[in-house]
Amino acid sequence: MLLKKIKLKNFRNYEDSTAGLSPGTNIIIGDNGAGKSNILEAAQFSCCGCSFRTSREAEMIREGQRFFRLETEIEDGGLSLTRHISYEAETGIRVNAGGGPEWLGAGSFLSFSPDDLQLVKGPPAIRRRFLDDAVSRFRPAHHRRILDYQRVLSQRNSFLQRARAGLTRLADIRPWDRQLATLAVRISGARREMCRDMQPHFVDAYNGVTGDGASLQVTLVSRVGGPDGEKDPEAALVERMEEEWLKDMERARTGTGSHRDDMDLTLDGRSLRRYGSQGEQRTAVLALLLAGRGLAIASGEKPPVLLLDDVMSELDRERRRRLMAMLRHPEGQTLITAADRGLFSDGELEGAAIMEVCRGAVLESLAESSV
Repeated sequence: MLLKKIKLKNFRNYEDSTAGLSPGTNIIIGDNGAGKSNILEAAQFSCCGCSFRTSREAEMIREGQRFFRLETEIEDGGLSLTRHISYEAETGIRVNAGGGPEWLGAGSFLSFSPDDLQLVKGPPAIRRRFLDDAVSRFRPAHHRRILDYQRVLSQRNSFLQRARAGLTRLADIRPWDRQLATLAVRISGARREMCRDMQPHFVDAYNGVTGDGASLQVTLVSRVGGPDGEKDPEAALVERMEEEWLKDMERARTGTGSHRDDMDLTLDGRSLRRYGSQGEQRTAVLALLLAGRGLAIASGEKPPVLLLDDVMSELDRERRRRLMAMLRHPEGQTLITAADRGLFSDGELEGAAIMEVCRGAVLESLAESSV
């Protein structure tokens, strides 16, 4: 997929501006608060209906206005599409997908922002979501399975509440145990396979940025699936759930299942979440995104669009050079924001398309740029 142009109307601090985009690397330069990150956010939201910054669409409306609109020109699978997205608090989101799907898959974009340290430091739910987005890119049915799992889990928890109140027999929970176990084994199995598939790309990306030869590991931590060689993981999970019936009833929630999975990242045998420095953690997050891109390319998929928000300011000159070299791909597209041109060498600037923004205005349209 290739983004060609984004028109922003009343989006964040943009009143009415157009950002032209080119294949390869696009560098968006501007002072803090100029609106660099807003262009990345508009790109993602106009295609996927989600933002790497907020879950509240109203926050994206320009102050004093009642709506925002985005018009995005893209090329996807040989087709040229123009997508029109609008949002008003009274009517919600309206989509004219230009003949394409209403929303592109979450894996179509991979984003990095200063807040993404939470992928390492934050709660397990963030890491589960990352894995599920990665799996869904290659197995669209995984997303539906997650929704089914959440529905059955909610029903089982409601049953536990009734059982605790003496309104039903606890032993009657078995049908929910079996449904949950069937879904959990498939979900956790897909997450485990994704960790294994990403592993070599994660190592290559981390060491590619740092220039080190560190030993890294990405693994799924889960009670679903049991020990290696377990012949019937569903039956084993049902048995574990039955053993915890009383505990589950006392707390009125399910204690075992895919909703308790976590992704563990280690560097030279040390937990990055517990013992990694902020620089190591930041590089690991970036390496996970690059691993997702590398896996897509290795699988014969089009590389996802990379959105890198303020990534360069935390990297030294050598790591910036290495990262820029890794981003080059004949079919890839990357949008990078930076406050200072000096973060890039002359050669890197010559090989990229440059956009300058100031106070919610695009000063240089890439469609007219000689870069």
